[in-house]
Amino acid sequence: MRRTVTLLSLLLAAVAVTAAEVPPPFAPTVLEGEKGEYLIGPVTREAWSDFDERLAEEAAAYEPSPDLVKALAYVPRDVTVTVVLGTWCSDSRREVPRFWKLLDQADMEGVTLVMLAVGRVDAPESRAWREAHGVTPGYRERFGIEYVPTFIVTEDGEELGRIVETPEVSLEADLASILGVRATPAWH
Repeated sequence: MRRTVTLLSLLLAAVAVTAAEVPPPFAPTVLEGEKGEYLIGPVTREAWSDFDERLAEEAAAYEPSPDLVKALAYVPRDVTVTVVLGTWCSDSRREVPRFWKLLDQADMEGVTLVMLAVGRVDAPESRAWREAHGVTPGYRERFGIEYVPTFIVTEDGEELGRIVETPEVSLEADLASILGVRATPAWH
């Protein structure tokens, strides 16, 4: 019995040490670039919000169209939105929190959000991270990204459309267009 308890204790200790050394699956890395720190790799909303508290202000200030929010709430499809972004990029810091607010207000349960943070195109620390983590080709090359943020909407692995850098009309209007959703004005 004593030997079993000792063996069990050793196994639990080994698991605890191993778990402490392995980052969570969506833990981004903080890199230092010429203009300061930024995140790279798969990133969650919480991780980026913890890294940059100003994002909450951007989301709070954004008011998506209530008609389009309501229309998007009824989208019965399962889609994935992959966002390739730069935490160092002013467009990403503006548009991504706005997109979060849109998803929150529309309560789009069928949307899976995947966010991938990239470094600047010519950043040597970013290139070193990609090589060290086997991210080849990089997210930019893999998804054909020219500008960040790029929101790529897919369904069953097929791309439906993109919102590149800044929306043509608004995030909600562009997303509705990609998904084929039409809104009826609230006053109608």
